[in-house]
Amino acid sequence: MIDARLLLHEQEALTAGEAVAGMIRNGLGLATRPWSLPPQFFTNKPLDLLFREGGRAAMFNRFQLGRTLDEVYAYGCALLLSELALAVCAQEGMDDRCTHLDTTSFALTGDYVPDSDEHAIVITHGYAKDHRPDLKQAVLELMVSQDGGVPMLSKRWDGNASDTQLFQERAQALRAPLRESPSPRYLVADAKLYPEDNAPNLAQLGFITRIPGTRKRVTQVSTQALRGDTWQPLDAVTRYQRSALCHDGMAQRWLVVWSQASRERAEASVNKACQREAEAIQKQLFHLQARRCETQTQAQEALVGLAKKGRDPQVASCELIDHKRYGKKGRPTAETPIQAIAWQMQAQVRLDVERIEAAKHHTAGFVLGTNIETDQLSDAEVIAGDKAQSQAEGGFRFLKAPLFFVSSLFVKKPCRIQGRLRVMPLALLVYSVAQRRLRRALARQNDTIPNQINPPTSRPTLRWVLQVLEGIERVRVTVNGQVRDLITGLNEVKIKILHLFGAQVCHVYQLPSG
Repeated sequence: MIDARLLLHEQEALTAGEAVAGMIRNGLGLATRPWSLPPQFFTNKPLDLLFREGGRAAMFNRFQLGRTLDEVYAYGCALLLSELALAVCAQEGMDDRCTHLDTTSFALTGDYVPDSDEHAIVITHGYAKDHRPDLKQAVLELMVSQDGGVPMLSKRWDGNASDTQLFQERAQALRAPLRESPSPRYLVADAKLYPEDNAPNLAQLGFITRIPGTRKRVTQVSTQALRGDTWQPLDAVTRYQRSALCHDGMAQRWLVVWSQASRERAEASVNKACQREAEAIQKQLFHLQARRCETQTQAQEALVGLAKKGRDPQVASCELIDHKRYGKKGRPTAETPIQAIAWQMQAQVRLDVERIEAAKHHTAGFVLGTNIETDQLSDAEVIAGDKAQSQAEGGFRFLKAPLFFVSSLFVKKPCRIQGRLRVMPLALLVYSVAQRRLRRALARQNDTIPNQINPPTSRPTLRWVLQVLEGIERVRVTVNGQVRDLITGLNEVKIKILHLFGAQVCHVYQLPSG
């Protein structure tokens, strides 16, 4: 499909599709070397099996790959991925009802002067999700399927792009495609999808999102739910309450979800905040107690001002101590005149335990909003859709993992950065489909394989499986003038994994397909 879309030059040793496939295989090889060194990666690989007869590692040089990235950029990065993803999803029979939208940033080393192409992204400083504010960055938008986490759409943005603006533009662009889709399709994203000015776009597509806690209606609905007793169990540790309402001009279904896991996270978060607050109050109290005020009123006002700065503080005890200054030197007597009195405040401040517990309970819940009718998606499916937002986050973890070695992209032109950011989701597409096939094969056979610490698992990651398969080699020997290929390094677990991928893979590894 790539060869049919990108130009083929007669003097090129590789087609554009082969070059892209080489970069994908380099990434999936999980080798600790950057993508700029594929000749080293392919030196000991059987290129006649991976590509075609006559393939050589030297063909995958940086000049060939750079020209291919230019062609990917010229064709249209988003268009290429979208066409390939749709074909793959149709072939795999994936459920494409829910797609999950998210963004991430890639920190880049280098100066990255602006490109002459006005359509190229700007590599610049922005909100650093990589926690590297010292580096310039590019932002990647990714939309993946709930079934398998296959990337359906990807777009690159300037390094200082705003998530709220990106989500709003994506919602506007999806209005027509989702509305005209032959089967229902819905958009799932985090709370940045739900600013007030995005309501006209959301009203014309089906969405699932967390409602920002800053909206006043959220506090009202959450408080009402926590006071009520109409919770419906979803499983042993999760429950929810449903409310039908009109918000931002849309008829919606809001679900207040509470779970034990979110309760534990809320406790940890509130306790940490309270600890920081207590330390700050103690520090301020230390300075307060060192002060001496001219009047009792001033000392009491200083204590009140300190209490207002804390998180629900309460004064446990307080005491005013007077420090008299006499008009004469020496030990004072009852007749010694008092020249002035300074007042010192001694106090103990504690946090309001009841309010803190209420905050933990309130923070443990969150509000999901959707405009999808109940007969199309049940409450449980809406909650499952929000939970599956981790599919997009898992894709980012794969792309940014140290073994994938793409935190520094090692190309100078911003347009090639854009091409590289397009090939990376293609690698994720191959990874996601392969992992989905593996897990479905295990589910069909009701089987498992050992995980990293040996207990059996029916949902292994492909990254772990590729590590298990390391050590398999093809040895070419000549016996009586005849060349034979032997596969070495196989064991029972590796053979079991290879069988899960089907007859074609078994043939490559010289295994019976039965």
